[in-house]
Amino acid sequence: MVAESALDLIGAIAIFFAGVIPAYLSFKLRGDMAMLTIALTVFIIMHGIYHLVRMQGMESIADGLFEPASVLALIAFGVTYVGVSHKKVKKVMQE
Repeated sequence: MVAESALDLIGAIAIFFAGVIPAYLSFKLRGDMAMLTIALTVFIIMHGIYHLVRMQGMESIADGLFEPASVLALIAFGVTYVGVSHKKVKKVMQE
């Protein structure tokens, strides 16, 4: 159990470090790319919170609340990506 908590801590730290770049880009970019990076940042943060809550021994909250929330955030990122890419393809086809 202790090793599992340590792995969750290491995972959370790595995930939050990985989220720094899209979070920074969310502030710098505009338009559709900003929407994409915001959606990705939300997913990364939700998944990091999942690992922190799980590390604290609250597996039922982590698995029942934060895991589905991070999956929904990932699906929202996918939908945003499809919408942005569809818009770009449509723009290229019109030109």
